[in-house]
Order: sequence, then C-alpha cells, then structure tokens
Amino acid sequence: MPSRRMVGRIVLSALIVAAGVAIATHRAWLPPAYDPTRPLDLGGPRTFMTPVKLRVLSSDQTMCRAALATSALRLRSVPVGGTAACPVTDGTRVDGGPAPSVPAGFLASCRLAVRWSMFQTDVAEPAARAVFGMGLRGIRQAGSFACRDIRDRPGAISSHATADAIDVSAFVLDDGREIPVSAWHAAPHGPDPRIVFLHRVRDGACAIFGVVLSPDYNGLHAGHLHLQATGFGLCD
Repeated sequence: MPSRRMVGRIVLSALIVAAGVAIATHRAWLPPAYDPTRPLDLGGPRTFMTPVKLRVLSSDQTMCRAALATSALRLRSVPVGGTAACPVTDGTRVDGGPAPSVPAGFLASCRLAVRWSMFQTDVAEPAARAVFGMGLRGIRQAGSFACRDIRDRPGAISSHATADAIDVSAFVLDDGREIPVSAWHAAPHGPDPRIVFLHRVRDGACAIFGVVLSPDYNGLHAGHLHLQATGFGLCD
C-alpha cells in the first residue's frame, strides 16, 4: 500500500502535468480577450486582463503594433520622428478617429496611440452621452510631442519629449458646444453638467493611462488634462 507521502507526490506530479498541458494548449480553450499572450483587441470586449495587456504592450512593440492595428483611429507610421535632441523612433501620426483631435493630427508613441483610442471609445464618448445625451465631434488637444523638461522640474525629461503624453484642453460636443477643462472649478448657480462630465472623464482616463493630471494636481494643469502612457497609476 503506497504511503501518504507517495500518494502526495503522485497527485502533485499529475497536477504539474495537467497544468503543463493546459498552458501548452490554452489557445484552444482560452478566449483571446483573456489570453495575456495575445494582443489587445481594441474593438473587442474589455476584461480583467485588459490592464495586463496594456502593461505588456507598453514594453513590447510587436504586441503594441498588433493592438493598434485593431483600433478605429486613422494612422500613419512615422519610423523616424521627433528632433535630433529628442528622437521618436517607430512613432505614429494620429490623424483622426471616432472623436478627432482638434487641431487634427499629432505624433504619438505606439503605447500612447493605443490608450488614446481607448480613451475615445471607452471614456470620453460614453461620458458625453451619459451626461449630455450626445456624442463628441472632437477633442481639443494642446499638444503631444515637445522636446522639453517637465515644467516645474528642470533637468527631468518630460514624457512629451518621447511622444508618450498628450494634453487635452476641451471636448467638442456633437451640437458644437465646447466643454473646456478650465470649467473644472466653475461655481454655477446649481449643478453644472460640465463639471460632472470632466470629472467622469478624468476618473475613466485613470484606468487607461499611467499618469493623469487634472486641475486638481496644480496650477500648471488648470486648463488641461495631462494624459500619459507611461508611469504607474498617478491619478490626480
């Protein structure tokens, strides 16, 4: 009769073999949206694995490009961009999308372009429909690439210098009304849907971008949202 230790070893070995088989054949039974080895599908469902896929593509250009190919953005590849002091290799020109940027077109790293696509479809557009009952005609941006240091930290390179960040100053509704980020601290005579919308957009962006800075952060951001692909969860 086998000892208890022997039975334990047999069970453990069986579990290891089963786990190995499951891993080796996981693509046969695991839906792509839940499979961390498959690129993020920007047109597919969001799952608990979406943040993991975002983190993976941030450091894997192949996974990033595969994800970006599924977006609704109008894109142009920029193999060499930026400036001599701040080169941007394998960048992307974002020329349009569900809610086009105003002014049109900006330079973005692949990981920023992926998050910008999600920001439009998952955050800004749904927030506009929930608060104002209509979609967005455009998103006014105040710039992405800029070869400079962080404004209040001389010597520290800004994420704008690598095309990993974009500043958003306003949202244009389908009826032409603009919702400026500067309305963040407005003091109306009663509830202001602009404030509700802007806070909803900021909070939703925090689930997508590595760093999101709003007028709550400091006076330098009083008129825009800083949306940054890199970083680890700073949301203010």
